[in-house]
Amino acid sequence: MRQQRERPAKIESIVKNKSIIYLIISILLLACSNAETKKNSSVIHFDSGYSLYQDTIPVNIKGEMTHVLKYRDKYYVLFKQQVLKYGGYGKRWLYIFSNGKVERIVDCPKEMRTVYLDFYAKNDSLILKPYMDKQSYYLDLENHNWIKIDKTDDLIFEDDSFQVFSLDFGEWGGKTWFKEKSTGQEYVLEATTPLVNKIDSIYYLTNSFQVIKIKNPRLLNKCTDDITYENIESTGKSYSWYGEPKGFVYVYQDTSFNYFDFKYQPHIASSFVLNKKLLHIYETDTATYIARHRGYEIEPIQKIVDNMSFYNWHFSYRCSNLNGNNELLKFRTNDEQIFGLLEMIDNEVHVTYLKNNAELKPKLVGAERADTIFVNRLKTILPNLNNLEFSSIDSKEQSWESFDITPNHQISVGNDWNPNNYTIDTCRSYLVKEDSIFSNSIMYYGTKDGNLVRVVSIDWDYKRNLMNSESEEHAKELFDNKTEFLIDYISQNIGTQMENRDEKHFTRRTWETTSGIELYLSYNRKYYGIRLVIYEK
Repeated sequence: MRQQRERPAKIESIVKNKSIIYLIISILLLACSNAETKKNSSVIHFDSGYSLYQDTIPVNIKGEMTHVLKYRDKYYVLFKQQVLKYGGYGKRWLYIFSNGKVERIVDCPKEMRTVYLDFYAKNDSLILKPYMDKQSYYLDLENHNWIKIDKTDDLIFEDDSFQVFSLDFGEWGGKTWFKEKSTGQEYVLEATTPLVNKIDSIYYLTNSFQVIKIKNPRLLNKCTDDITYENIESTGKSYSWYGEPKGFVYVYQDTSFNYFDFKYQPHIASSFVLNKKLLHIYETDTATYIARHRGYEIEPIQKIVDNMSFYNWHFSYRCSNLNGNNELLKFRTNDEQIFGLLEMIDNEVHVTYLKNNAELKPKLVGAERADTIFVNRLKTILPNLNNLEFSSIDSKEQSWESFDITPNHQISVGNDWNPNNYTIDTCRSYLVKEDSIFSNSIMYYGTKDGNLVRVVSIDWDYKRNLMNSESEEHAKELFDNKTEFLIDYISQNIGTQMENRDEKHFTRRTWETTSGIELYLSYNRKYYGIRLVIYEK
């Protein structure tokens, strides 16, 4: 009896010890995880009175940062999928950062897969607005889903007296309107989507190469009904009228700037107000400065960092300085894996670097490794094509370290390759880059209902450089080696050759396996293109 009474106590002790061990392991894993995602911070205090605060946040995002907002102490950052093949527009995601970590990822509506897009905060709403469509969306911050709205405006600044609207008409320039709140009267000048700052009662409109000073907006061109913001915006008669240059003065203008010179030119990236003085974030080809303008010259006050290139997306300008809050800037660096954000808070420069650990472009793997991936693909596809699931394919492709290039639009497949008339309504695609000019891509076509692959096509091609004869010779050598390898391997290991057709520049080979799978190989000797299609007969 004594032994039986002691045994449960011993077991309980073991369980407690194991629980403690598991707790310790969990704490260590959490510590390691936090160490990987923890911000690296530093601060530099300059003699000029400015301070530079720098944070680095590690991320793993296969995409390009396009738009960003700071709202309620969180960063809302839009990323766009890179499109390496098949055309179309990349998918967009919204990453929400809080305390230096990714808090949530939200998919964007498919209608937002466009080049011309704005993302801004207004009236406690975060809004996505496409340039070519009236349909916009705002983000439900509680449920994190997008809700359609029918109408948004082009407000860029607001104070107690005026609302300021602006429109960009592309090659025809743009206009900016001051709408007086008390009377509804509008005043307009020729200025394309400027950043607006206000010091006392004076407005400053900043663009990359000029600063406009407006003491009294009522001295600008007074709008008749046909040239009000609302009428121009609704009718689309964007460039039917141009106003006199009155009611303002240029307090800075880069007279050396040439619109037809596409070389890099130093410019104002943004402007802000400190101690009732208008200052600028000024970018050169080597460094970024806090600067001021004196006459028609820019005078740097404090160098911030080196090799930072600011950018903004096409037609993205609304509400950037809506209530006098300093504009949040996006920048790239010489390292495409490092990009980030810059914000002025009084005399503090806050720079947040995002260090991306994701693979943003395919690595060069060499012909031997590429051929090994091809062989592994056939060994996976051929025995299981009747029951091959997309999920297993994705897992395999990741293990082979191929690069995901799945398009966001549906790509159909020819009837000859789908004799069983399967529904083809989804696809997955991956890229393997053999060297700097030669690569192969695979497309899995299938049926969403059932998650099954039905047809597979593999293409080999190269970047043609007609100005480089050595590249052409190299491509021919690669092409000849690849076609010889494919024909030999399939003939010896896969199935019986059913067709052998040669034309002047075009060759076809067809094999069939014992299970009724057909492999159709075609290649063009003139353009060095190769395609292999695998499907059920």
